[in-house]
Amino acid sequence: MMNRLSFGWALPAYSVVLYAFLYLPIVVIVLFAFDAKSIPGLPLEGFTTDWFAASLGDARLVGSLLTSIRLALLAAVLSTALAMPAAMVLAWRPVRMKSLVLCLVLGPVVLPQLVLGLGLVVLFRAAPDLVGQPAIVLAHTTMTSSYATLMLYSRFLGFRRSYIEAAMNLGANEFVTFREIILPLIAPALIAVLLLAFTDAFGEFVVAWFLAGFTETLPIAIWTSLRQVISPKIYALSAVVILVTLAVSVSAQIWILGQSRRESEP
Repeated sequence: MMNRLSFGWALPAYSVVLYAFLYLPIVVIVLFAFDAKSIPGLPLEGFTTDWFAASLGDARLVGSLLTSIRLALLAAVLSTALAMPAAMVLAWRPVRMKSLVLCLVLGPVVLPQLVLGLGLVVLFRAAPDLVGQPAIVLAHTTMTSSYATLMLYSRFLGFRRSYIEAAMNLGANEFVTFREIILPLIAPALIAVLLLAFTDAFGEFVVAWFLAGFTETLPIAIWTSLRQVISPKIYALSAVVILVTLAVSVSAQIWILGQSRRESEP
């Protein structure tokens, strides 16, 4: 009892330190977005929202943000569309040397991004016209489809195949069964995979830097600004991205939990 009372504070304290370590950089970015100084830093000197208007009025920053959103959304949709049938085959069909196949699927994730970027640069020398936005989309689709396949694979392993059999016995064809049974039941997993793939593709820098050509995504624009003093507009735009991302993530998690509860109800 004494040991339990003595060390009962350790786990909560460790959790507080861990979350502070994870979220303190985000808090600093948001604070600097409101700093009135032209060179943000501690201590803060005044409070202003002018940097938000300045960042949204910067054509270069807004253009790089829209480019990142467009390319990340396209890569997320493509990777999810590719991962779904692959996960269904791996989960529901007898596949020889499945462990080896799963290791190959995981390859683009475990490879260092620097090595992957160099390999893609050599590969796209055979098709130089694709360097730029097409190359970035293809690279991010390759990277995100790997863990998208593994996430959907784990979901399909727990899927109740009896639902499919019941639908087929009632006269539904394969397309109707997919549309009315499979798709609604895996919708939470699909949304989660889509959001994760979008987030990863949106913030990826190393591979995009190798393949960008004249294309400038938001991470590339931020990295370029690091050569000089970081403009407060970067902090302001980053704060907007953080807040929007958190809002979308929380909304998606609430929806996924609601769908999961409905699915578990008898």
